[in-house]
Amino acid sequence: MPSADELAADRLAYFPHDSNAANDIKCQRLLMRQGWSGYGRCWRVCELLASNKGHVIPFANSEDRLLLGKALQFGTGGVFDDLMCDEEVTAFVNDLLDMGLLQADENGCLENPRMHKNALSFGKKRAAGHKGGR
Repeated sequence: MPSADELAADRLAYFPHDSNAANDIKCQRLLMRQGWSGYGRCWRVCELLASNKGHVIPFANSEDRLLLGKALQFGTGGVFDDLMCDEEVTAFVNDLLDMGLLQADENGCLENPRMHKNALSFGKKRAAGHKGGR
């Protein structure tokens, strides 16, 4: 039977979103620096974290940055689109790291401690459900 930690690594179908999240000081900084489009992109990053196994997003090389940049709709659609996308997503992620909304792990992956906490809570519930089903 899988442990709560193993089950916590599974993709999340949903995660809690505080109704007053925009009032948090980190989100206030995000809004001041990036505006509402940055705020929306930040929540998209949270959705991607939740939907990835292990709740991390690879960000160690240019291909990783390009994949995330395209998912967040960075780039101009012009001749130098990949270069612009890489620069824009890197600047955006650096802001999120600076504000403490994201962290980078030793493998260059992006993560969020709160997402890991939410996942562990769901993992414990899943493990308890497995025990109850036996």
